[in-house]
Amino acid sequence: MLKNKIVTFLLVSCIILQSSIVMAEQHDARGKVLKFDGDVEVVDANGEKRTIKENDEAVNEMDTIVTKDGASVIVQFDDGALSMLDEKSRLRVEKTSWFSYLGGKVYFTFKKVFGEPRQVKTRAATIGVRGTTFIISENDQNNGETVALKEGLLDVESTGPAFEIHKQKELDEFERFKMEQQAARAEMKDEFEQYKKQTMREFVEYRRNFTLRPNRVINLTGYRVDETAMTEANKADFEAFESKAEDILKNFRARSKGLSAH
Repeated sequence: MLKNKIVTFLLVSCIILQSSIVMAEQHDARGKVLKFDGDVEVVDANGEKRTIKENDEAVNEMDTIVTKDGASVIVQFDDGALSMLDEKSRLRVEKTSWFSYLGGKVYFTFKKVFGEPRQVKTRAATIGVRGTTFIISENDQNNGETVALKEGLLDVESTGPAFEIHKQKELDEFERFKMEQQAARAEMKDEFEQYKKQTMREFVEYRRNFTLRPNRVINLTGYRVDETAMTEANKADFEAFESKAEDILKNFRARSKGLSAH
């Protein structure tokens, strides 16, 4: 009789322990893998590594997603975020509404939801996000980071001193017309180039935070910010990511519109 009670107690204890482990894993889960190609690793907070083997695998709090050479992965998160990592990229999944960009090229798109804003942290900036699509990538030329914004707004805040923001003066339609007229009258190319330099002067301002608008790009070198218009190369990056995940993005955005309608 005593032996049977002990066996029963041990079985119940094992069941409770297994249930607790499953519940803990579910509680820590931040998202799941929707699609992957090649060698993709997940490194947990203790440094333990596991290789992604199938779709729908969970990604937990404090996991770091790592794509190897030639690999890519698409992950959907529980806070209305979808992210795609290109090859040789790293993204740490913090607690809900937080991500840390650690390198490579990463595409983000976020549903428009109310409540606490989502944030992506880089070496030099904390980026506040609402209903936004953008790419963060490494800039090999200056060992910095590039943020290209396709839609929505990004609130960019320094993680250290005030940003040194460099911008080219934006030309309105009348100024563009004057430049075209000047070009038509210019007898030599040098004359026009000198006029263009005078008209498109760069200005610098110092701010701890600013708002990045659609179709704009910033290059972060330390705490220096160079802001420009989106280039054809930036647009090609968006097209490459979005063609790879076309059906997934359609479903994601359809659900996003459905949520915003309620």
